Amino acid sequence: VIETEGAFIYGSGGGSKPITDFCQSKVALDEGGGVIVDADMKTSCDGVYAIGDIRNTEYKQVVVAASDGCIAAMSIEKFLNNRKTVKVDWIHK
Repeated sequence: VIETEGAFIYGSGGGSKPITDFCQSKVALDEGGGVIVDADMKTSCDGVYAIGDIRNTEYKQVVVAASDGCIAAMSIEKFLNNRKTVKVDWIHK
């Protein structure tokens, strides 16, 4: 017995498959059931972005989902404003 205050339980197989049934075949999925995205977190459906565990990456960490979320948010801003590049806020004129 090891005394502990908490534990992360990672299940192999059934517990690690992303829940994508709500996508109803609207976006492309990989062989593991994860939503396929590009570097901007865009899916195969225009205007739809996916982040975190639904992508079914080998890294199941909240920091990965947070990073994905930041990338997606900046990509969505480009999409909504018809920009080709990200508008940064640290360049002041």
